[in-house]
Amino acid sequence: MELLIVRHGESVANADGRMQGQSDYPLSEAGERQAALLGRFLKNAGLRFDAAYTSPLTRARATALALTTALGMPEAQLTPDLSELHAGSLQGLTRPEIDASFPTFMRRGLSELGDFSEYGGESYDDVQTRVARLKARWHEAHSSAGHRVLVVAHGGTNFHLVKALVCDPVPRVMSLKFGNCTATLVRMRERRGQHLGEIVFHLPVDLLGGAAGEGLVGVF
Repeated sequence: MELLIVRHGESVANADGRMQGQSDYPLSEAGERQAALLGRFLKNAGLRFDAAYTSPLTRARATALALTTALGMPEAQLTPDLSELHAGSLQGLTRPEIDASFPTFMRRGLSELGDFSEYGGESYDDVQTRVARLKARWHEAHSSAGHRVLVVAHGGTNFHLVKALVCDPVPRVMSLKFGNCTATLVRMRERRGQHLGEIVFHLPVDLLGGAAGEGLVGVF
């Protein structure tokens, strides 16, 4: 099985520099262009998918629709476990606002990132449980050799998902940048009795001629 894991295009909140979490924001005009650009690339590359899944949040759904339309395939299945991490009271705030109201977050070490329980959001373990459900679901549904799955989600979710697919044990810290519309192809393999993934490519949209977009993924 192969999974192409895509972060949504730039949203209006990304453009404003806001922490989104599970707050629902639409794509910006730049984000719509990014999604269309990636869709054309996937079509021209001749990639075909047996299934598609998307976060139910608007920015991911719109990105997924652009991709499935370009590829001439059915719309992606809405998958709540692909929603972005809930960031609690940080949601909707800019960096300066977070620094002013929740300065401890800005001073956190790398090993503390990805846990928002202190701010009324999801804990690290909550997110890992979500990821485990996704892995089990896809392993059951798409274990046949040659199956390729399209997944559209978010920077935080994709970070947790990719490291859980390719690492054992799963590290708390990993360095892999997920810009807007970055596409990561993970190939799952049986190796010595273990089902583990390998990253085949990690493609930022700026290599296709679009602006990458940053959002607040650096804070995460």
